[in-house]
Order: sequence, then C-alpha cells, then structure tokens
Amino acid sequence: MNTLISFFYTSISLVFTIGILLSFYDYSYSGYYTDKIISWIWLIFTLVIIVRFWQKRIVKLCSALLLFFLSLSILPMGIPFFGIVYYFSTIDDYQQKKLTETYRIERTRQNALATQRIYIYQKHGILEHNICRPIYKEIVAKVLDSDTITNTALPIQNCKLIAVNDNEIKIEYQVLAKKGIVVHKLKNNDGY
Repeated sequence: MNTLISFFYTSISLVFTIGILLSFYDYSYSGYYTDKIISWIWLIFTLVIIVRFWQKRIVKLCSALLLFFLSLSILPMGIPFFGIVYYFSTIDDYQQKKLTETYRIERTRQNALATQRIYIYQKHGILEHNICRPIYKEIVAKVLDSDTITNTALPIQNCKLIAVNDNEIKIEYQVLAKKGIVVHKLKNNDGY
C-alpha cells in the first residue's frame, strides 16, 4: 500500500512540476481548470503524505522546507506568495471564452500587481500555448472607440475569431453591445 501511495504521489508531483516548468515557457495543460485541479490534487496528497508518514525524518524535513519556502515567499511584499495563490486559485480570473476548438481567451490578472489582460491560448494536443496577452483596457478602448476608458470591469459579451496567421490574430469583441475588430500581434513582447 505504501508503495502505491508513493508511486501516485511521485507521479502527481512530476505532473505538477512539469506544469510549473511549462508555465515559464507560456505553455500549460489544455483547458482552464486542468492546472488548478492538478495543483489541488498535489496539495491534498502532500498533506496526506505528511500526516500518514510523519514519523519519517525525510517527511519532517520536506515539510519544514515547504513551510520555510512558503514563509520566505511572503517576505518581499508577498509577491511570490500571491503568485502561488493565483496559480492555485481562480482569483482575478474574470472570463473565459472559447473562440474555436484550437483557440480560447481568458480575461485575467496573473498576479496581484499585474494589469488585467486578455490571454490568447492556442491548443496543441494536451498542451496550450499563450500566443498573445494584450492589455484589456486597450481592447475596450478600441471597441468603444474611446481613449478615456477607466472601467476595466466591463465584461466581454461576445467574441469571435476572424483570422489568424503567423504574425497576428484578429478577434471581434463585443463590449456594451458595441462590436469592434482588434488585431493583436503575436508574441510582440508586450507583457512578456
């Protein structure tokens, strides 16, 4: 039984670690909740391992290291800590819209100090690649044809993929019943 638990925990830890490493290269597992479900399964099993095998020295050491690094992440204004919280949760994830079977968008903030953006994902099998992340306020300003947009709480009512090529993606957004086509440059280093 212990071997089975150890194997499962090692497997989920590997999948969790790969997910974190993928995020550094703008990839993630396909689907909105996939990363969050994997993260929570890893966290729950970590707690199970700690409770079940508390008598082992290695478990005590790993527990102490996890608490140490979690505490250490809170020190510099809590920025790394909130990065962890945002990775595990849906805080400041405002909307998700599916454009096609291959493309989807999220209106979100990736951390506490970030500006609200639209993240455009392209599906590659079980992985997704973030191909563009324009600032949401600029999209709303283009759609509403106004330079003085301050309310970023305006939801996207609808969106549709118009065209995509190697350099740009065209999406028609609808905000406040007004439609507008916005062209986004792919990987233009805006927010990267």
